[in-house]
Amino acid sequence: MYTTSQVAEQLQLTNKKVLLFSKKGKLNVEKSSNGTYLFTEDQMMQIKEIYEASIQPIEPKQNDLVNTSHIIELSQKLEKIEEKLETKANEVVSVQILEHRREIEDLKKLVSKLGDEVLQLNENISTLKTELEDQKKIVAFKPKKRFAILSIFGV
Repeated sequence: MYTTSQVAEQLQLTNKKVLLFSKKGKLNVEKSSNGTYLFTEDQMMQIKEIYEASIQPIEPKQNDLVNTSHIIELSQKLEKIEEKLETKANEVVSVQILEHRREIEDLKKLVSKLGDEVLQLNENISTLKTELEDQKKIVAFKPKKRFAILSIFGV
């Protein structure tokens, strides 16, 4: 009879795995008076077989292959949808950029027009100032009375 630790050491497993595989194999394991499990040589071999079966790769079933092909197909469809979504997003951004460019061009034209109008108004103000200065000079000029009388007589 072997203890759990001895079986684990011989099979190079942990104690927990030995107990797990003994439960999987539904082995009738004896317990000693102190509560430790005792395994026979046959039980140890059965645990070894259960362990080896658990580490062997599982061959895919036909349903698994069908499911795998469905998963691949769905993945490809998802990629196509993501590409379309990205393309659509890029198109929307491009349209928005073009609209913003048009708005900017319109604003540039408006600013240019306003600048021309400001220049025209400044020219008008300058002209009006010179005319006002000329009128001030005319109004400010008061001939002396003596000269006015002489000019009447032609002197």
